[in-house]
Amino acid sequence: MTDVVKLNVGGTIFETSKSTLTKFDGYFKSMLENWVPKTKDDSDAIFVDRDPTHFRLILNFMRDGHVDLQKYSEDVKEIQKEAEYYLLDGLKELCAQKSSESQRMPLIVESDNDVFKAVAESTKDAVLVFFYDKDPAHFSFGIELFIKHKAHIDFCFNKFTGDRGTMPYFLFHDKIKNKIDRGTLFNPDELDNIIRMFFEHADEYEDEDY
Repeated sequence: MTDVVKLNVGGTIFETSKSTLTKFDGYFKSMLENWVPKTKDDSDAIFVDRDPTHFRLILNFMRDGHVDLQKYSEDVKEIQKEAEYYLLDGLKELCAQKSSESQRMPLIVESDNDVFKAVAESTKDAVLVFFYDKDPAHFSFGIELFIKHKAHIDFCFNKFTGDRGTMPYFLFHDKIKNKIDRGTLFNPDELDNIIRMFFEHADEYEDEDY
């Protein structure tokens, strides 16, 4: 199996194929196709002096040409640094796009159309919309949730005008279940339970520290 390449990335061993490592222009293609000098460890693995934390993701990108950065939202800057080191332009672009999306949230919206657009353009599995009033506690509650869950839920805020004949409320759009939950901001426990259930039924968030 001469196509198998053994890598020692920061002390962690990875094995993959030469065809994977040379699929895209970059660090490994230059190393393996241009006879660039290689540092090897005692087991004859090519040594790469980098943190191995995100290297499995790096390999997955080189295999498929794409990775879902959704559950790595908090690590995008670190992943982008690794992409820059390994000279993977496609992954750098994905990271830049993800960073740009993160900067757009939370949104302050002014109309129902803005709310619909925010939900439609969101790339996350849930969107939480706060229709808040002049009570600062309602807005603060939303910001606290945003800080806690922004990696997996997009947030937007719409000032409640009272013209709907209701109290300030929230809408939670669960895209996995294609379901919308609605509740009043005067009952924060209700929203806490909805978010908790969202994380419980979303398998990819099974390790989420709610």
